[in-house]
Amino acid sequence: MIYIYCFLISALLVLFIMPFYIKIMLRYKVLDKSGGRKIHKGVKVNIGGLVIFLAFAVSYIVALPYLANDNYSDSAITFLLILLCIIVFGVRDDMNSLTAKNKLVLEIIAIIFICRMGIRIDNLYGFLGIYELPLWVSYSITIFFFVVILNTYNLIDGIDGQAATQALIVFTPLFLYFFLLGDNQSTNIFHNPNFWAIISICMIGALLSFLYYNWEPSRVFMGDTGSIYIGTVIACVMISAINFNGQSINNTNLFGFEVKSKIGVVVSLFYIPLADTLRVFIARILKKKSPFTPDKSHIHHFLLRTGASHKVSTLTTLTFSIITSTIGLSLSVVFTDNVFVPLLIFMFLLYVLSVSYIAKRRLKLMKKKRICQTNLTQ
Repeated sequence: MIYIYCFLISALLVLFIMPFYIKIMLRYKVLDKSGGRKIHKGVKVNIGGLVIFLAFAVSYIVALPYLANDNYSDSAITFLLILLCIIVFGVRDDMNSLTAKNKLVLEIIAIIFICRMGIRIDNLYGFLGIYELPLWVSYSITIFFFVVILNTYNLIDGIDGQAATQALIVFTPLFLYFFLLGDNQSTNIFHNPNFWAIISICMIGALLSFLYYNWEPSRVFMGDTGSIYIGTVIACVMISAINFNGQSINNTNLFGFEVKSKIGVVVSLFYIPLADTLRVFIARILKKKSPFTPDKSHIHHFLLRTGASHKVSTLTTLTFSIITSTIGLSLSVVFTDNVFVPLLIFMFLLYVLSVSYIAKRRLKLMKKKRICQTNLTQ
């Protein structure tokens, strides 16, 4: 029942607060103008991620008595405060852009605090024959994982609806996973699947309502405030899912099947954003440019250039994600990570070829359409 309450509270808060928030932002001209790499038309209300966080925080606090005991309360409040700090520097970045260096430093500081609370990758569960990791290696891998995930998520927030739908692809199956694991009565709140199920369902409710205002034609963007915060939560639930999946007590079956892939299956849920970012970085390096040089070479840019609308582009990337996630979940009960990870690399090559094929096909159709229009006018 608590999951229903959390979902409804976060969803309804975003649904009813957002119109007032949009009016306030319009009044004080907190807007995002088009131009440069920003491909929307006109001006849009920015920093919508603030409302998502507010709805999440309220539903999270409502759920705390369900989880609360003397061991949990301090950690639960500290986790929310860390997310609040991330929101604060996200708002600062949206209002007056931080340098990439300053943003990275602030991200790493927040991640270190998260690591110290026990949310970190401390075991590879047999991948490449590696199991438990030394503390400094655990911290290093976790910081790298967080930075990659939250910056990848930030980069895909380029068109209406895309960031929210990609987050839902991660949170929805992981909510079901944590829900099925149930309550293990751990003395650490972050080792309790119920905690992460609540986190996931709070995010699902808020993001679904946000989509109502962010779908084409959108009225509001989540901004860096939303993308950095949501990217951080995505990384947290992914790391927790990897750890629960890798623990021997949880190697039992789900729906009658043992999950053999401990790491790769979780990564596959966020595969399209990661694959697209890697594709863009490789392309920039081959052109002898910095991989961090901003441009318009992400998949949504290609789709828009071939005449697709924001809605079609978002649905296309969503379809890619559903396909790869379904394949990943299916193969995870067959292959261990030593086979699964190379398969992810092969899927990356297929993804690059698919993007190239779709772009070329749509460009040919557009060219034929222009020729037909030209002939008709003559």
